[in-house]
Amino acid sequence: MMSRYDDDDQETMEEAPVRAASNLKLVVEDKEEEEAETDAAPAPSSIRRGWGAAETVKHADSPFAQRLRVTEEPTIVKFVEDEPYASYRQHWVERSGQKSFTCIADSDPKGCPLCDAGMRPSTRFAFNVIQMTSDSEPTLKSYEVGPRVIDQLKNFHNDPRQGPLSKHFWAVSRSGKGATSATNHQLVKERDLEEWNIDQLTTETFKLLKSKAYGPDIIQIPSRKDLQQIVLDDLDS
Repeated sequence: MMSRYDDDDQETMEEAPVRAASNLKLVVEDKEEEEAETDAAPAPSSIRRGWGAAETVKHADSPFAQRLRVTEEPTIVKFVEDEPYASYRQHWVERSGQKSFTCIADSDPKGCPLCDAGMRPSTRFAFNVIQMTSDSEPTLKSYEVGPRVIDQLKNFHNDPRQGPLSKHFWAVSRSGKGATSATNHQLVKERDLEEWNIDQLTTETFKLLKSKAYGPDIIQIPSRKDLQQIVLDDLDS
């Protein structure tokens, strides 16, 4: 008894060329269709242009919060929420490498080694904001401020003409230097975004970025052992 493959070999010489030609035609047509689809396919939305997009992609997979850089040049932001997502105390150590460390005095019954070494922590407050620029898509940022700025933001939030914080957009900038520097906030209504060369923030984009908002768990908490080592290595020297 012949196998199925043996039966296939019994084609006559007249039938085989016809079938082969038919198959060849199908292959050529399929290839042309694939090439046409390739040529017509638009660039993937994940591929973006501009320096702003480069910065966004660079930090996309970072385990740390992407901080908002406040400079003399105003930047437009939209508060995602009406309150800070994290309030904590932070030490600043003049050393090589990492310089800022979250104070553990309130979470460790033995206290904080940096506090014990005489280093006074500063108070920090972090907000989820969406940064709007003219050269890139809206980006989620962590807007981190100190006691003076938190008081300003609280006043804005409670002002019936300006608040709540998430109601409008804000142009954030910094003036002065060092201890005399100040952070400025200018209310920007949605209808005025065009004057800043900023596109409207769509509901879909806002919801997407809000779903990625930072929480308290993004704040790095150092171990007591690490802080003790910093005291030994850096402060004693």
